Formats: sequence, structure tokens, C-alpha cells
Amino acid sequence: MVDRTLVSDQADNAQRLGALERELAALRSEAEQGRLILASATDYAIFTIDDAGLVTSWNTGAERLLRFRESEIIGRDGRILFTPEDRAKGAPELEISTALASGRAENERWHVRKDGSRFWGSGLVMRLQHGVPGLLKIMRDETERRHADELRKLLIGELDHRVKNMLAMVRSVADQTLENVDSLAAFKTAFTSRLFALAGAHDLLTRETWVSADLQRLARSVLQSWIEDGRVVVSGQSVRVGPKQALALSMALNELATNAAKYGALSRPGGRVDLAWRCEDGVCEIRWKERGGPPVSPPRRQGFGMRILNRALAMELERPVALNFDRAGLSCVISVTLTPGDQPS
Repeated sequence: MVDRTLVSDQADNAQRLGALERELAALRSEAEQGRLILASATDYAIFTIDDAGLVTSWNTGAERLLRFRESEIIGRDGRILFTPEDRAKGAPELEISTALASGRAENERWHVRKDGSRFWGSGLVMRLQHGVPGLLKIMRDETERRHADELRKLLIGELDHRVKNMLAMVRSVADQTLENVDSLAAFKTAFTSRLFALAGAHDLLTRETWVSADLQRLARSVLQSWIEDGRVVVSGQSVRVGPKQALALSMALNELATNAAKYGALSRPGGRVDLAWRCEDGVCEIRWKERGGPPVSPPRRQGFGMRILNRALAMELERPVALNFDRAGLSCVISVTLTPGDQPS
């Protein structure tokens, strides 16, 4: 006769065993899924350390970012990922103690790869859950973002500096123009001309991201209408000048052209101007020469234009400016020192 109690116990045991096997299979599946997730997160370095800071696990992203293979790093002190400066300040210990005390510690700092190269790492350190000892570290390379932030701050500061300089320059031009005109109409004409010269130079520099400006384009921008009429001829090799020089030269050429139109070669139909330059040994000599105008004599007083040429231009370019009031026509020689990157090839 079959013992029904024994059969029932065997059936219950079989059911419990089956349930345990299914739970174990589910846990294995979850563990494998977790492993695959960690392995797939290649943009993130994800690893664990114990309370002493020794590395206990290492994902593919950590291997890619930090360049240690898992077999090389497991069991080693995670402090090797910190810069010597941060290690000296006790940053690793502070990060561990903060995470253990509060459950998490955010971090943004320079880190060190296996080859000694540095990157800006942004991430989080968290205490492991469910009573599991140790800490989980998640980190991402944010070096490009940091460089972009630094460049943005630099550009904002530079823009602020240039705007203030430009406003100061415009105010000076306005004040000096007012001192040397007899009517509002004359002020409007002179002031507008000078602003257009500055605007043209700014436009050229903006297109070149304020690195430098081509001297040919600069001259043609200021003297365009006279060049189209054949009254001004521009010749010279291709050369670039810095932002400070470009602004100063645009003002100088505008003043020379304005003076020539009022009193010099451009005030008569047959008059003409030759603008040419030669560059040798890092210095460009720019020559403005007028011919065919009325007889020239030195001015009785220095207007704003003459002050720009005689003093302001020489100060900005840090080179002498030579003005010659020859009876046959005004000539002006401007010297510009080129930086190594601006010199013609």
C-alpha cells in the first residue's frame, strides 16, 4: 500500500525545488542582463571599490576611458585615478567618507589615465544598496565640455573688453570731431565717415574671428569709391595685420582720403593717389602719395585728422609716422611691425 503522506511530501519538495530553480534562473538572467547593461555602457566608466578604496569590479566603459584592463586594475588602489595634487589634498579619502556618510558624493575634477594623460571627469560615487559593502563609481569624460565652457568665458571677457574699447573710441572720435567742425552738418559728415571706417575694419575682423585682417581688403574697404573711379591705385603684396593695427590703419586711411578730398589730390578731377607697401624683415612700409592736386602747404592748425596721423596712429602702431607736405602733393609713410604669423610667405 502506497504511503500517501510520503507521496505528498515528495510532490511538495518537487514543487519547491522547481520554484527554487526558476528563481535561480531568474536571478542568473537578471545578473546576465545587468552584466550586459554594464558592458554596453561604453560611454561611462562604471566600477566598484571597497571601503578602503580598492577596485572590486570594472566595466568596458572604464577600460575604454581609463585604459586599464580589468585584470590590471582589480584589487588595486583606486587612488591611482586621481591626480597627484588631489591625492596630496586628500580628495580620494574625502570622496569615500562623504559617500559612506551621506550615500553619495558628486565629483568634477581632473583624473589620470593609465598612460598618465588627464581628462576632466564628471560623475557620482554612491553607496551600494541592500547591505552590500562598498561604493559604486560612475564617471564620464567631459573634457570637451569643460574646454568649451572655458572658451565661452574667455570670449565673453574678450567681447566685454572690445565693446568697452570701441565705445571709448567712438566717444573720443565724437568729442574730437565736435572740437574741429563749425556746424552740425559738418559734424554729421565727418563723424559718419569715421564711424564707417571703423565699421568696415570691424566687419573684416569679424569675418576673420578677430585674428587678423588682409591689408589689401582693408584698404579697398576704406577707399572703395575712389578706387572704382580710378582716382586711387592700391598695390602691395598679400599681408595680414593684427586687430589693433587694422583699426588704426582704417582710421588713418579714412583721414588721409578725407583730407585729400577736401584739400588735396582728390579735390581736383585730375588728381590721384598711389597707395603701396613693401614688407621686409617683419616690417611693412606703407606709402600714401598724392599728385595732381592743388599746391600743398603745412596746415596752420592740427585738426582731428592730423592728430590721428601724427600722434594716435604712431602710438597705436608703436612706429613713427612720417608726413611730408611737399608742394606737389602730400605724402605719408606708415610703418607696421608684423607678428610672425602675419608675415608674408
